[in-house]
Amino acid sequence: MLRAVIIHGWEGNPNEGWMPWLKSELKKEGWQVQAPQMPHPLLPKLAEWLYTIGELVGTPDDQTYLIGHSLGCYTILKYLETLPENAKVGGVVLVAGFVGNLKHPIPILQSYYKNGLNWEKVKPHCNNFVSIYSKRDYYVREESAHEFVLHLGARVIENNDWEHFSGVEGIKELPDVLNSLLEMTQSE
Repeated sequence: MLRAVIIHGWEGNPNEGWMPWLKSELKKEGWQVQAPQMPHPLLPKLAEWLYTIGELVGTPDDQTYLIGHSLGCYTILKYLETLPENAKVGGVVLVAGFVGNLKHPIPILQSYYKNGLNWEKVKPHCNNFVSIYSKRDYYVREESAHEFVLHLGARVIENNDWEHFSGVEGIKELPDVLNSLLEMTQSE
């Protein structure tokens, strides 16, 4: 069975913005979907968030798809970095993802991503990466999407209808995510 794990970002929750819509749409397609409230979203700790993803995913496989928003993207990539050598997931969608190079640094988050990513440990665990970004994003630099292309071979979708794709913007649906997931599963 196809399963999705949706990870919100800093100060977020799984009931904001486009996440409830995505959960509902995937369930209509027969997916098992988990969208947890991550621990301490105002003061996130990487170890706690990684533990939460690990518990939800259990044993990852090619039927497992991970979707992240903002800080959730970095967390998903760090999770992949920790997987055993032969473990793979079916796909990853990064919405407003970054790896630490923000337009305006957020002091509270700097310790979260201070160690950066080991791209060589992330890449082997997934063959399907999609990065969705906006040139209008007030946090994330456009270069972040290009880093995902360079290091992960990600397909990039530029969507300038939104800024940071957060609930406070009034976004209720994000078809780019759903379509990306459906394309990934049809190409298997």
